[in-house]
Amino acid sequence: MSSSARKIAALAIACFAIAEARAQTNSAIEQARLFQNTPTATNTAVNADGMALGNDVTSDDDSFGTQVILKERERIRNFTFAGDASVFYTDNAELTRHDKSDDVLYVVNAGLSWTPQINPRLEAQVAAHGSFFRYNSTSALDFENLGVGAGLVWSPENVGGVVFFARYDFIEILDRHSAEILRDHEFAIGGQKVWTFGKSQAFTLGAAATGGIAEPSAAQRQQAAAFLAYHVQIARGFDADLFYKLAGHFYNRADRNDLNQIIFGSLRYRLSRCADLNAFVSFGTNRSDRPGFDYDVLTSGGGLGFTIRF
Repeated sequence: MSSSARKIAALAIACFAIAEARAQTNSAIEQARLFQNTPTATNTAVNADGMALGNDVTSDDDSFGTQVILKERERIRNFTFAGDASVFYTDNAELTRHDKSDDVLYVVNAGLSWTPQINPRLEAQVAAHGSFFRYNSTSALDFENLGVGAGLVWSPENVGGVVFFARYDFIEILDRHSAEILRDHEFAIGGQKVWTFGKSQAFTLGAAATGGIAEPSAAQRQQAAAFLAYHVQIARGFDADLFYKLAGHFYNRADRNDLNQIIFGSLRYRLSRCADLNAFVSFGTNRSDRPGFDYDVLTSGGGLGFTIRF
């Protein structure tokens, strides 16, 4: 092979490697955001932006109803430490439209939050979390998700029980070599209302708008979303949740608009006041005006979680 041919071949290999690395980075960002905005089996009591559905849908004595949704202030524990270890199966690890590849991933989450009561109608939250995602076969998609955030939850009188929230989150996503692949500042506002039925069921309807500043700028987006959630206490220590979210994603620096849908169901069995077993299945679709970002994905899994309030 001539020197010129070798140079051309080397350049082609380098271009292919760069394109593949970018594709893997995009897939990791998409997967990280998908998991970030999808309730899992251990956080089904929060909405799509991390705010509590009715503050807390389970109580220490396994009762459920208006008295729990309103959450008697004297029973609030301001600090919460929570975590879980789970195993998931996904039928579309790289979030592609065609030539799907399935995989198994292992996820470990941990988080600490402080929820001070400012007044009877206004509550603040400061939180930090870390998550590790490891794929069994597609190790190039491994990532860590780190974040800190703060928010306010306002329950004004005379608005029919609607709760409003606003929050800021800083999110950093790292690859398997601890190199940063996304830095995101997100600002969210929204509202939700919880209806309770007897002592065992609740239905939540809400909407939220999110904007942010991201690096790389091609990942910067705004989001408008509506969500529905249904919670039922099946038996003492055993509950189920259904969740649906419809969202528009608008990438103003990448000439891209997406319509995203997520639906999932989960079951949780409380082993003790602090520990639970959980399982869930979800299905997500993404339709974009850039066909390379169209995908359908089915994910299922379960694990062991814990929550400590103090």
